[in-house]
Amino acid sequence: MLLFLLMTYAFALPQPVQVDLHLDTPSQMFATKLSLDHPGGLEAGLAQLRAGGTNVAVQVLWPPRKSAHREHAYALLDIVERAVTHLDSVDLATDPAQARAVAAKGRLAVLISMEGAHGLGDDADWRQTFLDFERRGLRLLGLTWSFSNRFGGSSGDQGGGLTAEGRTLVELARDRGVVLDVSHASRVTTMEVCKDSPVPVIASHSNAWALAEHPRNLTDREIRCIAATGGVIGLNFHAPFVGSGADVEMVANHADHLAKVGGHAVVALGTDFDGYIRKPSGLEDASKIPALWAEMRRRGWTPAQLRGVQGENFMRAWAAVRAGAAGR
Repeated sequence: MLLFLLMTYAFALPQPVQVDLHLDTPSQMFATKLSLDHPGGLEAGLAQLRAGGTNVAVQVLWPPRKSAHREHAYALLDIVERAVTHLDSVDLATDPAQARAVAAKGRLAVLISMEGAHGLGDDADWRQTFLDFERRGLRLLGLTWSFSNRFGGSSGDQGGGLTAEGRTLVELARDRGVVLDVSHASRVTTMEVCKDSPVPVIASHSNAWALAEHPRNLTDREIRCIAATGGVIGLNFHAPFVGSGADVEMVANHADHLAKVGGHAVVALGTDFDGYIRKPSGLEDASKIPALWAEMRRRGWTPAQLRGVQGENFMRAWAAVRAGAAGR
């Protein structure tokens, strides 16, 4: 009977996932013409993701400042769609259950994010553009990149808060079940988005200001606000956001601080691989991520807490955003 109960419990557990909330691999594929399954040249290609245990990958559409923003975002979306279409081991995931089902088959579940709402374009049709991206799989939206835009202020130029169009975009994203991402947002914009938010808000790839005083990192006040929404903060591997002499232990320090301030449920993973980052020693590509889990286990993180960081914290938040949209 005990064996039967244990087996029943095991089958009731959700499919284990490891989620990376921020991969700039589409931009690398655009620049280098490499495919996702190329054995080398990418920090988070299929081989590296498999070796490191990542089975849910958020692929980011990032239009550079000096580009035709909307057209470039569509070009990156085309690259992601081609990978999903032509690679047998990759599937697009548009809801949490689908992502788990893909991972359960030993395949890579791809989520689509946009880094900077300037990718919606400069004209009055941005709402329709948003809906078109959402129809094609957009499930996360970063409001800004390193410069302020028509929707809100950026941490890159110490911009202000949400504009009127920004508030409209926030409501539209919530209505459509798209996760709002405040990485790169100004402190004012971050607080305006997460304060009293009815659904979780995330910072897909940010660290703690208390440990590395970079404008891209989050103050304790911002961490608490994101945590209060039920959201998550993805650990970023870019060395300037980690601190001088960045290594595995220093990334784990950020995990410890986020957990101390916002609780263990706020911590997630958002490496920023393939985003032209300076990698910490020991975390040079996606295959090396298990070194971080080993360090966190050494520090006393429990298996349940680690499963949260690896993906369950985000999956919970994502499910709540989708449920919130269904109830609006």
